[in-house]
Amino acid sequence: MKKNILFIAFLCLALSNCVSEDYYGHSNQKKIVTFILENQVGNTIINETQQTIEVTVSASATIKQLKPTEITLSTFASITPSENQTLDFSTPQIYTVKAEDGSTKTYTVTVKQEGSEPQLENSNFDQWYMTPKNYYEPGLDSNSIWVSGNAGVTTLSTANVTPFTINGTNLAAKLVTQDMGNLAGLVGQRMGAGSMFTGKFELDLSNPINSAKTGIPFAARPKKFSIEYAYNPGSPYLNNKGQILNTKDACDIYVLLENRNGTTTKRVATAWFRSEEKVIDAFKTLTIDLTYGELSGNFPDYQKPKNGLYATSNEAVTHISVVFASSFKGDLLEGGTNSTLLVNNFKLIY
Repeated sequence: MKKNILFIAFLCLALSNCVSEDYYGHSNQKKIVTFILENQVGNTIINETQQTIEVTVSASATIKQLKPTEITLSTFASITPSENQTLDFSTPQIYTVKAEDGSTKTYTVTVKQEGSEPQLENSNFDQWYMTPKNYYEPGLDSNSIWVSGNAGVTTLSTANVTPFTINGTNLAAKLVTQDMGNLAGLVGQRMGAGSMFTGKFELDLSNPINSAKTGIPFAARPKKFSIEYAYNPGSPYLNNKGQILNTKDACDIYVLLENRNGTTTKRVATAWFRSEEKVIDAFKTLTIDLTYGELSGNFPDYQKPKNGLYATSNEAVTHISVVFASSFKGDLLEGGTNSTLLVNNFKLIY
């Protein structure tokens, strides 16, 4: 699932100064760090200032009988009601977090139910926000379901996923494969593919590429997806050491529906587009069918799950991964210099 997503090892240095909750005496920390409900779709929105939590659940969820599947708190804190308690979320519910020193903080949890044919938020890519490190990311703020590989490439270069203006006001996403230079080549990380995906970033010091966590909660079963795109494969094509290869670059655009149960991930459906075709005069509209179940021998191996596991017909969709990459071998840290992929107006078709 980490295919085409670049998070170079240098980002460990950039992010190694994360602050832990060190204290003297009893801790006064009492935050809800993560909150996920059964049948949730999309990301949780936690507003610390207003002490509110907003969650969206699927159209099929029984909103009067839901319980969290995950709650993460500040170190040494406890919460009431407990994580395993089922509540009626048709009205807002109050959760109280108690710190080690006995102080408390309350959060109001509000749940809404999506329609029967949901779309992903900001799938037209018109919304972008400036991060504290002065590069843009797709979405209104850090709660966005979309994220890019900018956090990695900006440790050595400039952001390679940026907003692209069409006709003055309409925005698209621009993904560019960058030559990271000789220094990056010395450590086998010469090329930085532009990548954008649904998911989040979690620092993994032992394996930086594993920092990309693709997939968000999702429960619907679309038949197809469509996207407007343009692509210009760049050259020369370099490997991770900076050696020129006789390879033509290609873009990757794909959607994976999954069933995730504990540590097991099973593929429910697959829709994958890979192309080296130059499309530069105008945006081209692409429509790709989602294939449910096991992929036959007619499908290339790169589209098949690495663990070989497929969901049965009666197993639910729990997550969706949507991935865009300007170089099809970005996971190998190679690609065509300045390969450029533009994407706009992603849509799920039911």
